[in-house]
Amino acid sequence: MNIPNTMLDGTLSEDEDAPKRFNILVCIDGSDESERGLKYAMKIGRGADADITLLYVRRADRRAKSGVQLARQNMVDWGFELPGMRALKVARDQLFEMGFLGEDWQEDEVRKRAYGDPTGDSMKTYTGPDGKHIALKLMVAPTTAAGILDECELNEYDLTIIAMHGRGGKDVAGQIKWKTTRIVATEHHGTVMLARDIEENHGHLICVNDEKSIDAARKDAILASRCECPVHLISVAENPNELDAATLAITKAKAAIEEAGVDVVSTHTEIGEPAKIIIEYGKEFSVIVMADSSVKGFRRFFQSSVAYDVLQHAQNSVMIIR
Repeated sequence: MNIPNTMLDGTLSEDEDAPKRFNILVCIDGSDESERGLKYAMKIGRGADADITLLYVRRADRRAKSGVQLARQNMVDWGFELPGMRALKVARDQLFEMGFLGEDWQEDEVRKRAYGDPTGDSMKTYTGPDGKHIALKLMVAPTTAAGILDECELNEYDLTIIAMHGRGGKDVAGQIKWKTTRIVATEHHGTVMLARDIEENHGHLICVNDEKSIDAARKDAILASRCECPVHLISVAENPNELDAATLAITKAKAAIEEAGVDVVSTHTEIGEPAKIIIEYGKEFSVIVMADSSVKGFRRFFQSSVAYDVLQHAQNSVMIIR
């Protein structure tokens, strides 16, 4: 049995010869939206090969004087909760209630100073009898987006889930803001899902139009199969001259997915404005899935206007595959 070991920097060390784990990061903000995102993560990560990390990012206050910092340290020492602890505890209790986390799991805790804050970063880990791993992380960072991206750089996550609130990511006090999700979606090098009004069992609608999107479709189909989510395909041609290419993309994607052992429930090809059609057609599905732009660089994602428009304006969850 290969049980991860907690390192001083909060990362996990595993036996190099052990089978690769499926790692999911869920960004917690205490909202109903992040709770639904966690439920979806539990469904995807229900296999013994999957580990889940719950992350709450607390913004560092570099202006805090030593007396304030000492008071914060005393709060922790006396058992008072810092911002974020309650949200993580609620999420942990949710894991217990749904049988995802057991009372017999081994519990460990690590804390380290960060950004001059004596309370710093803290992590509580739970390891199950079968080697399954759950981590609760309270991180200090200059911004929420910076903390999420730092965590993604430290650990290789197969999927990062962030809650979104309202159409177009409307700001809600105390919750992860649209600006944060936009930055993470732009700069993150891995697969990210923006969870918004997510409902289970309505399937993944995968958008395909070129070779990169076909490869992304295969990756998502395998991910969707982890939670027994039905897979559907859509390709939109901007004009009649592109219809043959859209049809061919559907054919290739379907073949690639079925070769991976996953069934495709339905396919749909249409002519028109891609973002508008995808958003409208995608309303009936749990998640709209899109490939990242082929353009590289800091603003690569914004140069793919279809993906960005869908991400911002869709009324349901959107996943960007990388």
